[in-house]
Amino acid sequence: MFNYSFWADEAFVSGIAAQLVMGKMTILHAFETLPYQKLYIVVLAFFFKMFGISEFVARLPSILAFLLGIVVIFLLSKKLSNVYGGVLSAFLYGFSHLNLAYATQAKPYSLIETILLCVVLIALQLKGEKNIRRLMQYHISIILHICIAMFLHTIGVLLWIVYFVFIASSLKKFKIPPFKRINPLIIIFSLFAIFLIFIVVLPYFSIRLFPYNNSYQVIKLFSYKYSLIGACAVLGSVWSFKRNKVLSTALLLYSCILLILATFQQYIFNIRYVLTFFGILFMYFGIFWAKVGERYDNNLKFKIFNFKLSGKALIPIVVLILIYISGYKIVRWPQAYYNPNIDKYGDVQIANYKVLFRYLSGKLSTSTVVFSDIADVDFWYSPNHMTDATFVKESWNNIGYGNIGKNPMNGKPVYTTLDQFKTELKKYPKGYMIVEDWQSFLPDEIKEYVKKNLHLEYRVESLKEAPDDPWPLALYSWGLEKQI
Repeated sequence: MFNYSFWADEAFVSGIAAQLVMGKMTILHAFETLPYQKLYIVVLAFFFKMFGISEFVARLPSILAFLLGIVVIFLLSKKLSNVYGGVLSAFLYGFSHLNLAYATQAKPYSLIETILLCVVLIALQLKGEKNIRRLMQYHISIILHICIAMFLHTIGVLLWIVYFVFIASSLKKFKIPPFKRINPLIIIFSLFAIFLIFIVVLPYFSIRLFPYNNSYQVIKLFSYKYSLIGACAVLGSVWSFKRNKVLSTALLLYSCILLILATFQQYIFNIRYVLTFFGILFMYFGIFWAKVGERYDNNLKFKIFNFKLSGKALIPIVVLILIYISGYKIVRWPQAYYNPNIDKYGDVQIANYKVLFRYLSGKLSTSTVVFSDIADVDFWYSPNHMTDATFVKESWNNIGYGNIGKNPMNGKPVYTTLDQFKTELKKYPKGYMIVEDWQSFLPDEIKEYVKKNLHLEYRVESLKEAPDDPWPLALYSWGLEKQI
């Protein structure tokens, strides 16, 4: 179970961790190869050491973090509303197709989502706490959680925003000059206003602080795919604001900055970068319907068998049942595979690298070169024969490789033009070319040349667990006899 093929990012980080465990890579080399997920490499290496090296073990940390997240969001929503709000939030979190998809990937996003919920739950303990020793324990715990998140993946650094708001709110409480006469919320929103001004003003000075625009995809996702959950969550946050101003402000500021960066900073919109935001939505969704139930508690009475239900319990339970029956954004039955592209096509390139490289490994010799447009999967599926040259689009070269002409993953050359490809072909009497047959990193002119002039050895259309979401891989050769 869960031993289906890695996609490129999973293969990259898992391959590095596996080589670290096998002694083929030092810890410093591993950190240099993937500098923005240092701690996650260590986590995977630990699990490989304990349970063996496999796709399932690589995905185990995400699965465990997801299960812990169900418990944490229950406690959090219960604390902010009641037990029925906690049950509804935990149900939505645990049955969410999106959460299940990322919980079964060898990526750190489920861990960071759970850590954010833990930070919020611990931060709530600060309210009204007067014991200095206990306060220090809470602060240290929050700081440790955030440090873990930021070393799992650099996007974890945004969790400091939540802690910053709680710290700002304490300035007035402890009467620290010059803030003792100023409402801390004014400070928070002023800083956020400055942040927004920079977004508007800087482009007029030709400073590309936010060079991309993924607003259409973001609006489509939340106004169409998650409109009901989003609307209820907004109402739940408004309802909670009066009793939990600091928390509401912290999560609002965090969410806004997270979405702004995901919309305007990334060259393509990736749902995985905003996965933590869905944890917030699911939490407030449960809180909203718990509050609705409390409001109509005395007006609704229902008896089934020997159980009496009032509105406080009845409304959240009815909502839970309706969501389950309708299947709205959830999975009703366990599945062998949860497609991460269900909410946005192409968010994850789920090609069947495992099958392709299994075929290729039986054909390789020391004198055979391999070209491709990506080297990430080599670290897991072909660690003993890395891609000899990488061919990528010029615009993507600037993004992925810094336009340095050398692949930082394996030190091999990076090229961008058809002429360079032809030159490399002439250097080697035989070899293979791996083609990701979609709008991938590979320049279109090279792809067309390969299809017309090289021999098609093997092709795999899709991951067998997701036949309706094809990401074709093709293996071409030159200088080799036709393989049957």
